[in-house]
Amino acid sequence: MLIEKKKQGYLWVICGVSVYSLSDAIMKYYSPIYGVHQVLFLRTLFRFIPFLIWALISQQNPWRSNKPLANIARSLIATIGTFSYMIAYRNATMTEVFVIASTSAIFVIPFSMLFLREKFCWYNLLAILLGFSGICVTMRPGYSAFQTGLLFALIGAIISALNQVLIKRLAITEKEITIVSYHNLLLICWTLLLGWNTFVPISWHDLCAMSIGGLIAAFAQYSMTHAFKLSTSSGLASAGYFMLIPNVIFDIFLFGKTPDIYTFVGLVLVLSGSITAFHFQSKLR
Repeated sequence: MLIEKKKQGYLWVICGVSVYSLSDAIMKYYSPIYGVHQVLFLRTLFRFIPFLIWALISQQNPWRSNKPLANIARSLIATIGTFSYMIAYRNATMTEVFVIASTSAIFVIPFSMLFLREKFCWYNLLAILLGFSGICVTMRPGYSAFQTGLLFALIGAIISALNQVLIKRLAITEKEITIVSYHNLLLICWTLLLGWNTFVPISWHDLCAMSIGGLIAAFAQYSMTHAFKLSTSSGLASAGYFMLIPNVIFDIFLFGKTPDIYTFVGLVLVLSGSITAFHFQSKLR
């Protein structure tokens, strides 16, 4: 049964990152129109509403925690990571940021060994290297001079890896609804504090579209948080590369971008890494 749970955890992450890519596509479309702070605020708000309804129906206090300070600290770290990526996207291209952000899976391994005492597994590293190779082949990153955006993308990648490990640590004793509630509330407060004076009126049509993006993100956030209850952080690290596949699909059908041979080679490498990691989930300890 334990073996099956770890494989289920990997599938939960793949499911989460796949639907999160749709939410990201909606955010990418509306950010130039309404600004990043407003779009991020609306997505987080609508992402949080289902969890509040769930808490009300199940008569749970979403902020009742065995480790409130740890939840606050983790949420603050995650929020800093979110804003690091926002700064990165303002100062570098989407391709450069995406490639740098993909290194977060590599940082998960040392963080997992340090904070969770997980053992080093060669097949986890192999899956991560296959996935990252697929990203690099697809994006074909060339040499770039030092940029502020790339620095913040790297900071975001490191924080993202640390955040995954901290979620795994909290998931041992905390409920999923508690972990996501602390993060969502803090992110709502920060986006309001930093961007309220830039908010502009929004049409009902666009509001509905962004609300759908938020609801999708709620399911994705639950999926990924739940996965850490089922498997190890290092074992799940490579699953994030699977997001390349729905991203390519959305590029084709939403943004009219036709994939080339590099994209197909990258997809094969990403799938190889995901299959490798999923196959060896049974060997994780």
